[in-house]
This record gives sequence, C-alpha cells and structure tokens, in this order.
Amino acid sequence: MVKAMVVKGAGAGMGKQKLTCEEICASFDPPIEFGSHKDMVGSKKGYQAEHIVPTSAFHEMGRSGDRVTNCSGYTTPNALTWMARDGQSADQEHKILTDQMREFSQANDLAGREATLNQWLDEYEEGAKNALKNADPKRKIKNKKLDEDSLIDAAAECIRARAAESFAQMKPPVKGDTKLRNPWAATAEQRAAAAPPPRAPSGGRGGRR
Repeated sequence: MVKAMVVKGAGAGMGKQKLTCEEICASFDPPIEFGSHKDMVGSKKGYQAEHIVPTSAFHEMGRSGDRVTNCSGYTTPNALTWMARDGQSADQEHKILTDQMREFSQANDLAGREATLNQWLDEYEEGAKNALKNADPKRKIKNKKLDEDSLIDAAAECIRARAAESFAQMKPPVKGDTKLRNPWAATAEQRAAAAPPPRAPSGGRGGRR
C-alpha cells in the first residue's frame, strides 16, 4: 500500500495536508489515472497509456518476445500505465517523458552500464515531475488550497510507488535490483563527443643518426 504524502498548502499560513495517493491523483484536472496497458490504451481521447519505465527495457528486442533476465513475470499488455497527454510534439507530457527516458538510456549505453529497475524508477519519477510541471497544456489543479509544485512532486512519487508495487506483484516479481536493457543506444555523435581527444605526437627528433 502506498503511504500518505504530505503536501504543502498554497501561500503563507496554509500549513500542510496529508493526502493519500488516490487523493493526490484526483486533485488534477484531468485526474491521473492508472491501469494495465490492455485496459487503458485508447480509453481517453488525446492521451497515451504510458508505461512507467519503457516496456522495451524489459525485452531483448522491441516491445514483445524474449524478456531480459529475471523479467519473466513482465508482459507489455499487463504492465501498469498511466494516462499521459499524447503526441510526440514539443511540450506534450508523452514527449517530455520519452525524451527523458531516451537520454537516460543513451547515457547508460555510453557508459557501458545497465541500470537497475530502481534506477529507472528514480529517473522516471524525475521525468514525471518534469512532464507535470512543464507540459503545455498542463493539467489544472482542482484544489487551489494546495501548493502546485508540492502536489506535483507528490504525484510523481505516487506514480513511482504505484509502479514499484505493480512490479512486486508480478508472478514472478521483477525485483528492484534487476538490470534492464537500454532501449536507445547512444548515437554516433554522442560517442564522438565522449571520445578522448587524440594523443599529440611525441616530441623529439626521432631516429638514430
């Protein structure tokens, strides 16, 4: 069960409120809604059933087929999603999240590492904050007595927590220390930029007389 979160009030002297994740997600207009991909896809016009951690990170290739080690309980249709505003154009929730996940994957690939599920969830939480704060158009806040930034931070934490619960409930569960695939490889330009500069030729006159 996801614990209650403390959310600041809007303005001086408004204090703090302890809210459940259900109350936090319902404080947005439209509300943040969760469900399996198979149940949520196509359920809301203009929104995408967004996997919490890219589904391709759990598969050897693409979004289906063989799964990476220790992810046999994961399936794309049954994995948890939330409804993010659709579109791969600038400033849409879905685009902001996709860009952040791509950059994380490429940074991992460039460093020659495979991040764990927990590390992907940490990054996704930051991506959710970014999407909820900076999307255009952004979701409205129903309860004007709540501080917007504090509410968004709590909502992103709730998204992460709901996902962590869902991974723990898979059969068999996908554990937090499970290493996932990098779905996006580093580009040639990124590799070139990260490469060490060529060594300068050694000095001296060279050769024997």
